[in-house]
Amino acid sequence: MPAPLQVPDVPGSWPVLGHLPQLARRPLDFLSSLADHGDLVRIRLGRKPVYVATHPDLVRTLLVTDAHAYTRGAGHAKALAFIGPILVATTGEPHRRQRRMMQPCFHRQRLGSYVSAMCSAATETADSWSAQDVVDVVPVMTELATAMIAKSLFVSERAAHAEAELRKTGNAILTVARMSAILPGIYRRLPTSGNRQLPPARTVIEETIAAYRAEGQDHGDMLSTLLRTTDATGAGLTDEEIRDEVMGLAITGIGGPAAIASWIFYELGQNPDLERRLHEELDTVLGGRPPSSQDLTRLVFTQRLVKEALRKYPGWVGARRTRESVRLGGHEIPADAEVMYSAYALQNDPRWYPDPERFDPDRWDPQQNATRVKKGAWVPFSGGVYKCIGDAFTETETAVAVAVIASRWRLRPADGRSVRASHLATHVVPRPLRMAVEPRSRNKDEAGRSPHVAPQVSR
Repeated sequence: MPAPLQVPDVPGSWPVLGHLPQLARRPLDFLSSLADHGDLVRIRLGRKPVYVATHPDLVRTLLVTDAHAYTRGAGHAKALAFIGPILVATTGEPHRRQRRMMQPCFHRQRLGSYVSAMCSAATETADSWSAQDVVDVVPVMTELATAMIAKSLFVSERAAHAEAELRKTGNAILTVARMSAILPGIYRRLPTSGNRQLPPARTVIEETIAAYRAEGQDHGDMLSTLLRTTDATGAGLTDEEIRDEVMGLAITGIGGPAAIASWIFYELGQNPDLERRLHEELDTVLGGRPPSSQDLTRLVFTQRLVKEALRKYPGWVGARRTRESVRLGGHEIPADAEVMYSAYALQNDPRWYPDPERFDPDRWDPQQNATRVKKGAWVPFSGGVYKCIGDAFTETETAVAVAVIASRWRLRPADGRSVRASHLATHVVPRPLRMAVEPRSRNKDEAGRSPHVAPQVSR
C-alpha cells in the first residue's frame, strides 16, 4: 500500500480558538472556501482537529462506500443523550433495526395518505392571512411544518390533544434539540422554557399511544403505523420507543421543510417568470382546489422548485466519526476522528453545478439538461445507511405547502432590506424575510408588480 498522503492544514487558525471565529462569522463562505486547499483538509475547532471532505468522490466514500468504517458525528451522540435512542441518533445494529421498523411510515402508499392532513394544515395557514398582511416567513413556515407533521402523526379525534400539544411545543422541542447538540449536558437541567415544555408533551404523547393501543384501530396516520410495525423477530416497538420516535419525527420534520419552503417563496418573490409558471401549473392542475396525492405527480414544475431549493439551500454541515484508522482519498485519518462535509458547499460549487448562484428549476428538466449530477455532489439528505428516511416526506410536505399557499396568495418583498443566508443548527434559512401578502386574481395574475425593491441574498 502506498504511503498515505499528507492532509493539508487550512491556514488562518487562531491560537486556542482554531477556525471557530471564521466558522462563527461566515460559516457558508468558510466551508465553501475549503475546496481551494484540497479534496480533504484539516481545520481546528478550538484545539480539536477536524477533517473536512470537499470533493464528491470522498463524500460518497465517507457516506456510502466505506460507511461501515464510520459512526454518526458528535452532534448525534448528544441527541442520543437528549431524547433517547431514536432513529436519527443511533448507529450500527440499533439503527438498522429501527430503520426497518420506521420504514413503513414512509412507504409510498402511506405517504399519499398524509397529503390530506398536510393540505388541511396549509389551508389553515392560508386562511389566517388577509390582504396586505406582512408575514415573517421563516417563523410562519416553521409553524406550518409543525402543524403538518403533527397532523400526519395524529389523525383521529382521540389524538386531538396530542396534535394540539405537539403543535404548541414543536418549536420548543426543536430548539432544545438544537441547543443540546452544541451545549454541555448541563443545559438539559436548566429551567429554560423549552426544557419545561418537554415533560408535559411526553406525557400527552404517552397517553395517546396507550389510547391507540387499547383501541386497536388503524387511523391511517404515523402513530397507527408505529404501533403495528415489527422487527425480524416479530417484536414491536415499546410505548417508550414510540414516544421517543414521535419526538424525533417532530425534530426532523420541522426545520428542514420550513427552511426550504421559505427559500422558495423568497425566490418566487424575486423572479416573476418563475411565479407565473408556478401559477399556470397550479391553475391548470388544481383549478383552485387543494392537491391530492395523485395531483402531486402532475405538479412537475412545483416539484422542480422544491428540488432546486434543496440544491441551493441544503443543510450546511454534516459529520461522521471514524471507528478505526481509515484511508480516505489516499489520506490516513486516525480512529475516533471527526470528519465533516458540507452539502451547501458541494451543491453550490460551479464544478458540479453550472452557474450555481442562479436559482434554476429547469436544471432538473431532463429534456433541457441531460447532464447527470456527479455522485456525491447531491447530498441534501445525506447518503448511505444514515440517509434521511423522511426525504420523500419532506419533499411532499414542501410541495403541498407551496401549492396550497401559492394557489391563493402572492408573497411580495415587504421592504428592500438585504436577505442573509443564515445558518440555524444544520439548516440554512433566509433572514430577515418579511413579505407582503397579496391575493391572487387569476384574470389579473400577470398584471404589473408593486414597486417593491427585491432584496438580494447574501451569505
